[in-house]
Amino acid sequence: MKIDVKVEAEFLAAVIKGSSAVSRDVLAFAEPEHFQVDSYKWFVEVLKDRNWEAPAWDYMDQLLLEVHEENERYKYRTQIWHLYERELEFEEDASKKFRAYISYCITNSRIRESIAGFEKTSRIDFLLDSLTDTVSDARRVLDGSKFKFVDYVADYELRMKRRKEVRDNPSINPRVLTGIRDLDIQFTFKAPMVIDFLAPFKRYKSIFLNAIGYASTLQGFNVLHVTYENSEEMTMDRYDAMFSELNYDRISNLLITPEERAQLDKTFQWMSGWGNRLKVIKGTAEETSMTEVDAALEMFRRQEGWVPDVVIVDYLNIVAPSRYHKEDWKNQKQVVWDFKAFAEKWNVPIFEASQSKLEGATAARLNMGHRGLSTAISQALDCSIAIDQTEEEREEGLIILSPHFIRGAQILIPEIVLESDIPRMIVSRELHRLWEHAVRINPY
Repeated sequence: MKIDVKVEAEFLAAVIKGSSAVSRDVLAFAEPEHFQVDSYKWFVEVLKDRNWEAPAWDYMDQLLLEVHEENERYKYRTQIWHLYERELEFEEDASKKFRAYISYCITNSRIRESIAGFEKTSRIDFLLDSLTDTVSDARRVLDGSKFKFVDYVADYELRMKRRKEVRDNPSINPRVLTGIRDLDIQFTFKAPMVIDFLAPFKRYKSIFLNAIGYASTLQGFNVLHVTYENSEEMTMDRYDAMFSELNYDRISNLLITPEERAQLDKTFQWMSGWGNRLKVIKGTAEETSMTEVDAALEMFRRQEGWVPDVVIVDYLNIVAPSRYHKEDWKNQKQVVWDFKAFAEKWNVPIFEASQSKLEGATAARLNMGHRGLSTAISQALDCSIAIDQTEEEREEGLIILSPHFIRGAQILIPEIVLESDIPRMIVSRELHRLWEHAVRINPY
């Protein structure tokens, strides 16, 4: 297995800059012989002696006195200086490639040592134990540690620095408004939260998720909408109704006036110049997992350079788990923890929906027990909001949002009354106020 010297340089530059792309579990197995450039081999020895903490550049001349030949010392100094000054461009890819490379080196060298040991002793049990340890270490390097050890006291300065950065730079992890006043005044939705809308069959789950995508786009966020139940066409038609403020049936069948068409063309010409984008992809119910969505997004990121700020998944109960279990409730639990891992990896909030038991359709108000087999879902959720509606409220065009729980905050308004217009895909007439954000971000 070969590795390009530019990957070595990117990897070492990431180590110097303390990039989070480089983890300690890889460094624990990295050795000077894993590098091709002589100056890099020497520098790795220095880093290992310092527990992989890079020395200040001004101290480098003192360390370089160990290199006795003057021309060689000058060459080392120049090459290492470029590492200190290098702008990181692909540190995550370099770290991933180096992880695989070190895993290969461990496997290659230790298997040869194990075979040589067996030829001397003829002890097959020693050989098997050695091979088992080799595979375990190589796999640990390749997959990475699942645990992160943090020293509480030593981490203090970093915590304070992170808090200051978040306080002074709201754009680092921006708040996502739903456009629904009584939700937004009591809850702050940010990455990497998983927010669930609980509702029975045919209770506007998908339309609410469309509404979150619509609201997020107006706020200037890149939005990834993963639809499992509905087609891309239906999802797009619903967004068209929201952005045009026209009746869904009319817009989807193009039964609009020339004046409405002209206004719609004008709106989308404006939106084509926005810096943010709304992307829709189709998953196959009970077949496509979030792991597959993650792989597709990784490829799209490399090809287009686009990453989401907000993710919509419609809906939880028909998403395939990354790992199957015999019991359905365990599969449901697996899916929601897949959501959590996805949200943390991409640093996004995920808005999704889950379906209640049949009894929920006749209940005046849903409760947590209406999740049925999916009660384990709540363990991973950061917020759960029920979509409630009696027959009388339906006739009046009212929808009730009933927050069930929120981590790190209090429920101050237990019932939020929304005036809706479902034929126009409007779950709340308040949402259109968010156009003010769009105009401010992208002057018309």
